[in-house]
Amino acid sequence: MSPNRSVKRANLTVWGAAGLFILGLVVASSVLIASMRATALEDANAQLNRYVSAAEAGLNRTFLNVDILLASTASTLTTSVQGGDWPTAAAGSALLARTARLNLAVRFVAVVDPQGRVLASSDPRGADMQLTLPADFVERALASTVSTLVISAPTQSVASAEEVLYLARSLKGPRGESLAAVAEMPESVLTGVLTQGAQIPGLEVVLEKGRGDFLIAVPDTRSAVRPGVIAPLNEVLAAGSTPVWSGGTRLSGQQGQVFARPIIYDDLWVSGSLPLGIALAGWHSDSTVVAAVTAAFSALILLVAYFFTQYLRRIGHARRALAQSKAQLDQALEAMISGFVLLDNQQRVLHWNQRFDELFPWLIGMMQPNVAFRKVLLASAAHELPDIDEAGRSGWVEQRLMSQKNAVGSLEEKLLDGRTIQILEHGLPDGGMVITYHDVTDMRRASAEIETLAFYDPLTGLPNRRLLLDRLTQATTRSQRSGQLGALLFLDLDQFKTLNDTMGHEMGDALLLQVAQRLRAGVRNVDTVARLGGDEFVIMLNDLSGERIEAAKQTQRVSEKLLASLEQPYLLGTHQHQSTGSLGATLFGEAPQSAGELLRQADIAMYQVKARRGNGVCFFDPQMQTTISDRAQLQTDLKSALVRQEFVLYYQPQWCNDGSMVGAEVLLRWQHPERGLLAPGAFIAAAEETDLIVGIGEWVIYTACNQIESWKDHPQCAKLQISVNVSARQFRHPRFVENVLDAVAGLGSRAHLLTLELTESMVLDNVDETVARMHQLRARGIRFSVDDFGTGYSSLAYLTSLPLHQLKIDQSFVRNLGVRPTDEVIVQTIIGMARNLELEVIAEGVETEEQKQHLLDYGCTFFQGYLLGRPMPVEALCALQPVQDSKAE
Repeated sequence: MSPNRSVKRANLTVWGAAGLFILGLVVASSVLIASMRATALEDANAQLNRYVSAAEAGLNRTFLNVDILLASTASTLTTSVQGGDWPTAAAGSALLARTARLNLAVRFVAVVDPQGRVLASSDPRGADMQLTLPADFVERALASTVSTLVISAPTQSVASAEEVLYLARSLKGPRGESLAAVAEMPESVLTGVLTQGAQIPGLEVVLEKGRGDFLIAVPDTRSAVRPGVIAPLNEVLAAGSTPVWSGGTRLSGQQGQVFARPIIYDDLWVSGSLPLGIALAGWHSDSTVVAAVTAAFSALILLVAYFFTQYLRRIGHARRALAQSKAQLDQALEAMISGFVLLDNQQRVLHWNQRFDELFPWLIGMMQPNVAFRKVLLASAAHELPDIDEAGRSGWVEQRLMSQKNAVGSLEEKLLDGRTIQILEHGLPDGGMVITYHDVTDMRRASAEIETLAFYDPLTGLPNRRLLLDRLTQATTRSQRSGQLGALLFLDLDQFKTLNDTMGHEMGDALLLQVAQRLRAGVRNVDTVARLGGDEFVIMLNDLSGERIEAAKQTQRVSEKLLASLEQPYLLGTHQHQSTGSLGATLFGEAPQSAGELLRQADIAMYQVKARRGNGVCFFDPQMQTTISDRAQLQTDLKSALVRQEFVLYYQPQWCNDGSMVGAEVLLRWQHPERGLLAPGAFIAAAEETDLIVGIGEWVIYTACNQIESWKDHPQCAKLQISVNVSARQFRHPRFVENVLDAVAGLGSRAHLLTLELTESMVLDNVDETVARMHQLRARGIRFSVDDFGTGYSSLAYLTSLPLHQLKIDQSFVRNLGVRPTDEVIVQTIIGMARNLELEVIAEGVETEEQKQHLLDYGCTFFQGYLLGRPMPVEALCALQPVQDSKAE
């Protein structure tokens, strides 16, 4: 086809496309205008939905606060009087005044009899207050068998001459008589809730009953609405309408959008209405703009079509010139000794030479003009990375493309056949790229052989002294900059000379090879294992803790792991050989030190181990060695203490408010043969670092259960509860439940006398597993208590799902009673919450009579602390006053 004919056909295509585009634009604008109208209505509905939902939430919150105030009136009046009787009218009114003062939504709260007479009120007049309630209002509140909130119609208050609502809930008097708790709520309070956030012009808001009674309207035009004009919501919704519908607005009756939602009380609905004219006000102006823009774009399309046809004529001439240039370029590229690929600014292949096909023969079928270079890389990855999955190959390609965008210098690629290809990438001004590929295999092999001879041990392949010193110098500098310490371990094999003398140097070399393999396997990739010569090895540990003691512990653990590995038998030919090593350790990174000085310190420490007959580790710092040794010795002594039965239990009594002892908490003591009787603070931390705490915890539970069993015929102690603290590590042990069930197997029905105390953090860690374990033990009768309650972040939802019996108020709150008001509020809240959840509350750390009296005033019934008894042996506990029947049973 001739160039002129091709250009003519292209022109016809352009003008046809322009016409179709204009037609589509007109159709799209028509659809857009219709869609904008629908969107305007949807936005109006969404605004109504958001506003009504917010109003509903505000009304529910307001009514619910008043409901809670009324529902708690009886408990407010009874909790202040011993025996559950009611206070006097004056005292009750004072209580109501303090309670009602916290709720700004009500003007007053009063308790009335069935005849409407005031028995007590939060009003300053107290029981002398004259209250005029709507007819039958008290009767409606008392008529329901279940106490519910009753709301009156708007009524004019006699005292203030303003519109108010009365809310009431039935309650029982001290002798079981029916009374009502009544609250007066100004209508302006609900009007404020309805108008809060109402920024929608023309909005009509109504709080109404389903049968059509309007309680509150904004704007207040209820008196202008004629009966029968606005249909009740019950009729509207019964006719099949959804909570959002199009129809007459609830106040003015205009055509518009209406949204209604019920609130949680007394068939009350809150509705929002928006007239249609207001809802579509913005749509009229927007549709005019759309029409004007459509006309402008149509003109622009015609103009673009004209200029594009002119451009097509010029591009035809350019193509002919480009074909001539390409032929010349192809001749030059085929003469290159390096592989060559040319990419355009879209990273597509424009050209490549024959040398590229020779270097990468598996890509011959893939290379095509305009193929995406990403596909070329994916094909190369599939060939060169056969053991990596598709996701891994894609990641390799993305990394390769990212480095290509920021190409600086050269990179090398190692092929499966062992060849090394050097890749040079150069960006072009138009965004394209020239990539050349050079085969540098022979040069790299020669370089690698030279480096190996210079820096690595020829026997083991480990870094030699030269490379070690270089890495150690860099590591010390990096450690001082990052703040993370490092460690240098100097290892010398024990009795290696004897092996060489008796079995020959070949066996010695075989042992050194296996030692090198074990050392490499025992450290991380970031660490270095080097051989200095003979049987001397150096291990450099990087990126340890920034704290010196913790870094030493980490070094100790690695050292012990390496020594244990070296102790395993070696197979040397047909002979089995046993060998050990001596390790000297020193830390670096705190202060500038030379590599030679660090090696000297580690060597000195190693010879200290040699002096102690080897097979051990020693730190260069004597004080640090002492600290770590003491910790290790303490853990060793703890293991022996379990075997020698050096642990004893002390008991701190727990008391009821009537003066009877109801139980005791067991507290662990260690009767150390040299240091005497030790409190838990001296050894529990060391036990919790290992599984020793599990064995100790099992012993405590078994001993406590045996004590319960021994008390069954003891009249003073038969009903005592014993509380045992459980550590997190013990509770998470796989056999915890089985061990506890084994311990209580002999108690029979007396298993309920064992209480396990858990901390808040332990309970909230993996809640599902915690609940499952607690229910398994609860089914056997074992009780649970949350220790130190209030110091964590307990969720009420989790708290209610746990099979608990008791909350234990932390002593930090008890200590500040009468001193810090916030702690008093926390204690009252814990006691109130426990009462609502039907849980016992025990306060620990009670040390003064004033603290105990505060707790009694707040309703706490169980106590523990030095005021009532210090931890004591079991014999002293049984000698206390006789036990009376109590809630502990």
